[in-house]
Amino acid sequence: MTYEIDTKAADKHNLRTRFPEECKRLPYEYLDIYEKELVDKCINHEEFSEEELSSLKELLARYRPLFKDYDTVAIEKNLDDNLKIIKTSDELLRLLNDPNRFRIDMNYTIGEERLLLKLRIKQLPDSDYISLLDTQTRVFRELNSTEKKVYAKAAMNQQLSPEEAKMQKHIQDKINERVMDYDSNAEDITEMLAKIVDFVDDPEKTYTEKLDFWKQIDLPARLLLFNKIKQKLNISDKTEEELFPTPR
Repeated sequence: MTYEIDTKAADKHNLRTRFPEECKRLPYEYLDIYEKELVDKCINHEEFSEEELSSLKELLARYRPLFKDYDTVAIEKNLDDNLKIIKTSDELLRLLNDPNRFRIDMNYTIGEERLLLKLRIKQLPDSDYISLLDTQTRVFRELNSTEKKVYAKAAMNQQLSPEEAKMQKHIQDKINERVMDYDSNAEDITEMLAKIVDFVDDPEKTYTEKLDFWKQIDLPARLLLFNKIKQKLNISDKTEEELFPTPR
């Protein structure tokens, strides 16, 4: 009986002090309707039924790991396991000049016939590269600190909790939505493909000839190829932690 009284007293105290502050730190937009109702009631210091209080405590318990800093030692180890260290400019130039670096094989179907397209990517003009890159970095700038931590953790291939995985999906949806603002413009995509994509054994063609060719390829195939090219050119979100790790 004493334990029950003490527990109720502790819950009452936490509802006045700790729980509202924790609720303010929750990723509100990622919660379902019932969870949002619990959070709103807690922040507004409204009365809770025993069932609601139990649900709130379970919700906060699930998300508390997100409030803590990630294990920097584990992140460093993950980087070491997957990082090739470059110490000379010649090493980097050999990788940059690898002829296979910008090669793409693409499956394509016409009727019942499956084809394998042998393609290569030419150098992307600086202005086009910056335009594509800025589309990605603007999205990352808009994320809050918790979202950035989750995205960085996912980028390091670290295990995500169910709550983190849910948040990561929403973040990726944000990125895809912003990117699709660009991708939905079929004319821009077609022009980009005409500028930088050739078949490996194609004779020299004019830009107009290549533009006419890509216009005849169905849009879904152009979209998929366009996104693959962005991956090849490393046009993606990069956190400062990824780009500039502690010198080693």
